[in-house]
Amino acid sequence: MSFESKRCRNIRRILIFLFIICAYMLSTTFAVDIMEVNGAEQIVSMTALNLAFGSMGSEIPARQNTVIGLLYLALPVIGFFFMFFDKKTNIKNFVGIGCGMIGMTSIFMFIGFNMGIGALVSILCYILIDILSIMAMFMHLQDNKKEIKPKTLKPHEN
Repeated sequence: MSFESKRCRNIRRILIFLFIICAYMLSTTFAVDIMEVNGAEQIVSMTALNLAFGSMGSEIPARQNTVIGLLYLALPVIGFFFMFFDKKTNIKNFVGIGCGMIGMTSIFMFIGFNMGIGALVSILCYILIDILSIMAMFMHLQDNKKEIKPKTLKPHEN
């Protein structure tokens, strides 16, 4: 049976905090763009909440992508719940690595260089999440190796 050492528990708590920060930053100013709205150029700022729930009936094309908005909101939530509830297995670290990679890739692919402060901080959080998840994965494996002690053979008595 695997266990969670004190250093893995501390890293897991940091990862929980980073997923909370990432979810909050995605709900703040996420992307900024200059678009033509009703014949005039305006600065349009978007959040993941606007993309996910504010797109219904919106005239601005950038705010009409509900699937991408839900992806931005779902990744930190999935990572948070795995880190919060999975205390014994190493699956949480694989989920953390996956959420970090998918999050960074989706921000770069769908937003590009029109990032707001929320997207920049989220990318930094995702980088830290990936690094810490890899560290925690190897620490977990190392701690479990220490737990398994080889059985010593007793000499055969005649």
